[in-house]
Amino acid sequence: MAHSRFAARQGLGVLLACALPAFGLVACGQDLTGTSSTSARDALYFNDRASGLPPVYLQEPYSAPIEVAGGAGPYTVRRIEGTLPPGLTLTGTTLSGTPTKTGTYTFTLEVTDSTLSSKQKSYTLNVQELPPLSLSLTLPPGEIRGETRVPLLITAPRSVRAARVTWTLPEKVTVTRVQPEVGALVFWRQDGPRLTVDLGFKAVPRSGARVALISVKPAAPVTLSSPDLGYEARGGDGKVLAQKLTAAEQKTLDEQKAAEQKAAQEKAAQEKAPEAKPGDVKPGTSTPTDAPKTGTDTTAPGETPKTDPPKTEPNPTPPPSGGTGGGK
Repeated sequence: MAHSRFAARQGLGVLLACALPAFGLVACGQDLTGTSSTSARDALYFNDRASGLPPVYLQEPYSAPIEVAGGAGPYTVRRIEGTLPPGLTLTGTTLSGTPTKTGTYTFTLEVTDSTLSSKQKSYTLNVQELPPLSLSLTLPPGEIRGETRVPLLITAPRSVRAARVTWTLPEKVTVTRVQPEVGALVFWRQDGPRLTVDLGFKAVPRSGARVALISVKPAAPVTLSSPDLGYEARGGDGKVLAQKLTAAEQKTLDEQKAAEQKAAQEKAAQEKAPEAKPGDVKPGTSTPTDAPKTGTDTTAPGETPKTDPPKTEPNPTPPPSGGTGGGK
C-alpha cells in the first residue's frame, strides 16, 4: 500500500515537471544541459514604415528613428556608402539635424547586432523647400446622413503655436463637438452656418498631423464638398505665418480695396487740376484771336512788303456866296 502511494506521488511529480516548463524544468525525457531550448531568433532586418522616412525640408529641424528588428540587441547603425543631406547626422539609431541644402541624397546604412549579424539598406532623401503652412479638412465621400467626424489636418507647421479656423457649413448642418488632437487646446463656437475653431499648441505638431476632429450632424442627407475654409496661423512671437480667407471674407476685402483705389484716383485727379485765378478764362469759353487777313500775300521772302500810298479824298469846293457877272 505504501509502495502504491509512493508510485502515485512519483507519477504526479513527473506530470508537474512536464506541465511547468516556466520554472526552468526541461521537457520530459530530456537530460539537463547548459543550453536553452528556445526557438531560433528572427533574422535581423530594417523595420521601416511603408511610407519610408519622413519628408525633409530645408532649414526645418528633422528627426527620424532608424527602425530595426530581429537579431539580438543592442544594435549599431552606421553609414557605409553615400552622402547624408548636409546638416543631418546619424547618432545611434536616429537621423537628425537641420538640412542646409536642397537636393537628392542617397546613402546606405548597415545595422549590426550583438551577435555580429549585419544587414544593409539603401535610402534616398529629397530635401525640398518647405511648402506653405496650411490647414485642411478630410471630407467623407458621398452623402452623410448621421453624425460624422471630419479630421482637421495641418501641413508644414513651422513654428506654429496658435491657429484660428473658420468653416462655412452647408445649411442645416450642426457641429456637435470639436475634439482636440496632438495635445492641442481648442475653443469653438458656431454662429449660424459659420464655425470658428481656435487652436493652441503646447508643442509644434508634425507635418500632416491631425489637430482636431470636428463632429457634424446634418438635419437631412448632405454632401460635404469644396469646403469654404479660412484660417490664420501664428508663431510663438505672434507673427502671422499663414493666412487664407473664406469666400465671403475675400469678397469683402476686394470691395474694400476697390473703394480705396477709387478714392485715391479721385484725390489724385483733384490735386492735378490747377487752381482758378482771377482773370482766367472759364472753362467752355474761347480766347479771342486776331481777325483773319484777306487777300493773298505775294511778297517774296526777304523783300519788304510794298504798301500802297494812302488815298486822299478831294475836298468839295464850297459854293460862292454871291452871283457871278452882271451889268449895271
